[in-house]
Amino acid sequence: MNIPSPASKWKPRLLTAVGAAALAILVTLSGVTAPIDAWVYDRLVLGAAPDADPRIVVVDIDQKSLAELGRWPWSRRTHAQLVDRLRLTEVKGIAFNVLLSEPALFDPEGDALLARAISRSGRVVLPVLAEPVQLNSSTVELMPIPEFAASAASLGHAEMALDDDGVARSAYLRAGLGSPHWPALALALLQLDQPPGSNGDLPGRRRVTTGLEPASPYDWVRDYEVRVPFTSPPNAFRHVSYTDVLNQRIPATLLRGNWVVVGVSATGMGPLARAPGQPPTASMSGTDYQANLLNMLVKRAAITPVSEGWQAVLAATLSALPLLLSLLPVLRRIWRPTVLTMAGTLVLSMLMLRYGHLWFSPVPALLVLALGASLWVYRLLRRTQRQAQSDALTGLANRSRFDHALDQELRIARRSGQPLSLLVMDIDHFKQLNDTQGHAAGDAALKALGRILRSRARRPRDLVARLGGDEFAVLLPETSAQAAATIATTIHVDLAHHGRKPHGATASTPPPFTASVGIHTYLSGDEAGPEDVFDRADAALYRAKQAGRNRSFSHTGEHEAVEVSPHRV
Repeated sequence: MNIPSPASKWKPRLLTAVGAAALAILVTLSGVTAPIDAWVYDRLVLGAAPDADPRIVVVDIDQKSLAELGRWPWSRRTHAQLVDRLRLTEVKGIAFNVLLSEPALFDPEGDALLARAISRSGRVVLPVLAEPVQLNSSTVELMPIPEFAASAASLGHAEMALDDDGVARSAYLRAGLGSPHWPALALALLQLDQPPGSNGDLPGRRRVTTGLEPASPYDWVRDYEVRVPFTSPPNAFRHVSYTDVLNQRIPATLLRGNWVVVGVSATGMGPLARAPGQPPTASMSGTDYQANLLNMLVKRAAITPVSEGWQAVLAATLSALPLLLSLLPVLRRIWRPTVLTMAGTLVLSMLMLRYGHLWFSPVPALLVLALGASLWVYRLLRRTQRQAQSDALTGLANRSRFDHALDQELRIARRSGQPLSLLVMDIDHFKQLNDTQGHAAGDAALKALGRILRSRARRPRDLVARLGGDEFAVLLPETSAQAAATIATTIHVDLAHHGRKPHGATASTPPPFTASVGIHTYLSGDEAGPEDVFDRADAALYRAKQAGRNRSFSHTGEHEAVEVSPHRV
C-alpha cells in the first residue's frame, strides 16, 4: 500500500496558503471591501467610545440665540462681547468655530472691537477652511481677515472629513494648502499651553513623506490621519446657549478653567455629518465634531489606522493560517482551524481597537477565510454526493446512479431518435473464484474489470456502473447495436490479454478471469421503459451464460437472443 509522504501533504497546502495570502493582499489593496470595512468599524468603535470630558463646554449658536439676538450673521460687536465674557470667567481656551473671512463692510468698528477682544483674551483659536474657487478647480484657504488672524492666539483648520456615505469617521490633525502647516482647530486649542510646532507626539497615520515637495501648491494636503472615537451620543458634552453666556445667565464656575468650543448648531445653519454607528436621521454639527476631536486628544484616545502594508500583511497571514494549522494532528479537519482563525481575526481587531487604539479591518481576511470555507463545504458536499452515488470498492457508479442515468438517457434517446445501447455483464464463476482464492482475489478481479470497462467507455456521457456483487453495466448513449457489439468484443480481448500477464504471489493481484455480456440497443419508436431495456439486456446475459459463458449476446426481439461475437480465452 502506498503511504503518502509528508511532502505530499505539505506541498499542496503550502501552495494553497500562498494563494490565499495573495488573494487577501489583492482584496486589501483593491479597496473593494471599503463599505463593509466601514460598517464593521462603526459597530466595533462603539465599544471604544470615551466619556465626554467635563472640561469641554460647547457654546451653541442655537435657535434660542437666534430668537433673542436676531437673524444671522450677527454684528462682530456681539462676538466681541462674548469673547470678553469668556475671558472674565478665565476659560482655558476658546475655539471660535465661526468663519470670519470677510470684513463687515457696514460696521468696521465692530471688526476692530472683536479684534481687540480676541487680543485681550490671548486664548482664542480661529478656523481656516479649504474651498474650491469653482467646481473641479483649484482650492483656496479661507482665513480670518488680517485683523483677526493677527489677534488670534492660533489658527487651525476646521475641515470635517466625511466618507462617501456622509459619516465622519476620520480627522487629520494637520492639513493645509500645499503642505500640512495648519493644526486641526481642536489641536490648536489644546496646544495653546504647549511650545510652538510640537508635533513629535502626535498620533495618527502619516500621509505625507517628509522631505518631498507636494505635487501641487494648490492641493489640500492632509497628514496625521486618525479615527475619532465619538462619544455616545456625539453631543454628550455640556452645552450652553450663546445668548445665555452673553447675558451672564450661566454660572462662571461652569466655564472657569474649561475649554470652550463656540459654533453653530441651529437647524439649517452650518455643515452637518453623522457619527459612526448613529442612525441616518441623527446629525452632528461641526462644533460637536471639534468637541469630540478635542476630547479624543485630551484623553489620548485617538485611533490610528494601520498602514496599507501592515493591513495587507496581517490579512495575508490570517488567511493562510488555517491551512498551516491543519497540518497539526489535532486540527487536521480544515473547518476547525478556519473557524478558530475567523473568530481570532475578529477578536484581534477588537483588542487592537480597544486597547491598542489601532484600527485593523478584519474584513479582507474574513472574506478570504469565508471563501475558503465555502469551497471546502462545496467540495465536501460534492464528495459526499459522489460517495452516495459511487461504489466504494471500484469507484464506479452504483445502482442508484445507474438507474437515474438510464431513465434520463432513455428520455433523451426518445426525443433525439438516437440509439441507446446497454451492456450488462458479470464475472464467470465468480463464487468459485472467491471460494478457492479468497475474497481479496475476488475484489482484485472486480477492480480489474472496472478499469477495463472505464477504458472502453471514455465519452463524457458514457457510464460504467457496478450494480452489485459481480454484476456490471455500461450505458452507451448514441451508440448503435454494431458499435456496442464491437465494444463488447474489445472487453473480451482486454480480459484475454489480462489473463496472459504474469502474476505475482500477492493476494491483491487479480487472477485470470472471463466475463459474459448481454447487450440491448434501444431504437427510436420502441415504447420500452427503463426496466424493459434493462430486462432485455439481462435476458441476453442469461443466454450468454447458457451458451457456455465468456461470450456476448445481443437481444434483438421480445424473446429472442442472437450471439454476436463470442471470444474464448
